[in-house]
Amino acid sequence: MESIQAVITQESAVVSCNFEQVKAAIQERLARYDGAEFTEESKVFAKKEVASLRAEKKTFQDNLRSEKKKYMEPWDDFEAQAKELIAMYDKPIDLINGQVQAFEEKRIQEKKDLISQLYEELVPFYLRDHLPLSRIYNPKWENATMSRKKISEELSNLCESTIKDIDTISEMNSEAVEKALEMYKRDLSLSNAVTYINNYERQKQEILERRRREDEERIRREEREKILAEQRAQAEKEAALKKAEEEKAVAVERAKEEAAQEVIESLTPEDIGGTETYTYKIALSADAKDKLEMYMDSIGIEWELI
Repeated sequence: MESIQAVITQESAVVSCNFEQVKAAIQERLARYDGAEFTEESKVFAKKEVASLRAEKKTFQDNLRSEKKKYMEPWDDFEAQAKELIAMYDKPIDLINGQVQAFEEKRIQEKKDLISQLYEELVPFYLRDHLPLSRIYNPKWENATMSRKKISEELSNLCESTIKDIDTISEMNSEAVEKALEMYKRDLSLSNAVTYINNYERQKQEILERRRREDEERIRREEREKILAEQRAQAEKEAALKKAEEEKAVAVERAKEEAAQEVIESLTPEDIGGTETYTYKIALSADAKDKLEMYMDSIGIEWELI
């Protein structure tokens, strides 16, 4: 059907006014009163002049509105017909557009059904927690240009990449693998999961290293304390032995003194009369000689070294 386009044409309308004549009259009156000083006698005339000017102004304004209304009457009639014509365009537009929309909605619903069918066929059950359709759904699959083959390829590629990511995470030798797999299930980000494991292992090594240093320091501290305890015990033992030896020496010396006193007392001769001189030849060491001389002195024997 041939399309007929609405065409608007316009002839120039002429509107005139004696602008210059009126301008000249107003300027003349302005020049007449510019700088004038009104008195009590001229005040009445001045008020009449103002009233006259205002009346002229109002008359011109009323005339302008009236002439504009006359001038616009053809346009108002024309615009009413134009709006009626515009409204007529909407009827076939709405009719055709409604059918197109209904067709498009039907096509999109059929595409959604196809997408659900392909999801059921291509995504295994063990991946559906990772790849729920609501998460991976791509609105562009609904486009008319997206074929069944293309959608299938994208779903298959998504499954393959997800399996590969899960294997990559699972093969990392770490206690954090289980947690990382849970994270991956939530956001499907291999990078986030690997970063989590690497951070965990780094922190774990830092903790182990810190514990190793603490254990080494504890062992060194215990060894130092043990050595100090042994040194204290040895010092106490030596002090006790020294004290015991000193006490023993004092006791022995005391015993010797007591025994020597007893001997001295038992050997000290009783004073029963005169003395006689005796000569002995005795082999003594220097120490024994000194002790013998001390002994003889102590019991009052008079002696002379020959």
